[in-house]
Amino acid sequence: MLGSESEEKRLEDGIQKVEVGNKQAVRQSLLGLAKRVRVLRESMGITQDEMAARCGITIGFVSLLERGERSPSYETLWRISKALDVPISELFFEDGLEKSEAYALDRLLRFAKMGELTAEQVERFIAVGHAMFGLYPDSHCKSDSGLCGFEGCGQKILARGLCASHYHKLRRQ
Repeated sequence: MLGSESEEKRLEDGIQKVEVGNKQAVRQSLLGLAKRVRVLRESMGITQDEMAARCGITIGFVSLLERGERSPSYETLWRISKALDVPISELFFEDGLEKSEAYALDRLLRFAKMGELTAEQVERFIAVGHAMFGLYPDSHCKSDSGLCGFEGCGQKILARGLCASHYHKLRRQ
């Protein structure tokens, strides 16, 4: 037994504050989950109806889930992660949809494995990445001088810091 009524009152108030804080934390977590599920679904171009069908749940539940008004079971979370092609852990990232570098690399690896890409196809995929993002396999390929970035070439640039010959040669690789 505590010494006085005021000590008991302070203890009760402290417990209530912790309970309220826990409820708020759970609510925030549920809202974060709701946002991540909605954004991932929309980024895949999946409607709520399609999502419901993929997960074996009702469209109403999908809607409530995406508004943070329902808490899914573990089994439903598992189905959602499969429907969105992400690990369950991604549904709970605290910092929005930021993906770690390891996760991004894992996605690339899964893409290559699922597509059963050959080594040659992987090299072509990388070459497309070089062209799309302005990345160059060798730093000497980029030039700001108006002349081809290949050492000793001296031809005028066609694209990506390269002359026509070197640009097309790199593109074919």
